[in-house]
Amino acid sequence: MSKSLAIAEPYQGAQHVAANRGAGNASVEALKIDVALPTHTRFVERQQGSSDRPDLQSASKVVSGGRGVGSKENFDIIYTFADKIGAVVRASRAAVHAGYCPNEMQVGQTGKVIAPELYLAIGISGAIQHLTGIKDAGTIVAINKDGEAPIFEIADFDLVGFKDHS
Repeated sequence: MSKSLAIAEPYQGAQHVAANRGAGNASVEALKIDVALPTHTRFVERQQGSSDRPDLQSASKVVSGGRGVGSKENFDIIYTFADKIGAVVRASRAAVHAGYCPNEMQVGQTGKVIAPELYLAIGISGAIQHLTGIKDAGTIVAINKDGEAPIFEIADFDLVGFKDHS
């Protein structure tokens, strides 16, 4: 029985990466696949989103909020603060899962990996996935009520505590 391997090329050049792994001698063959496109959908246009906020990839300052912020309403404080200092707003996975902000704002191994000059982590405990996403930041400032939070292990400046508004 003969075995064969097919590699689907999701982007231009993928076959070259796969062919160069290891010392095998398998040949690489381009295949043409004729697939009928669905008729119930159509491409209308592509638009670039616009925002008054700085672009994440070029931002020198990022303010991120975590579950410790407490609520979606409290997360508005993060936006207000970021606007005052000209920073981009992002969030931890826990804040996204809690519904404080949309998924595309997530920073970390499963979100965006960033390297701003200044990263402010507010109410973020610092799960390893989050720390992986910010490890290349220039200066990390962490604000958290838990003085033992893992974020403090990599932070350059720590602020421990909170104000009870009740």
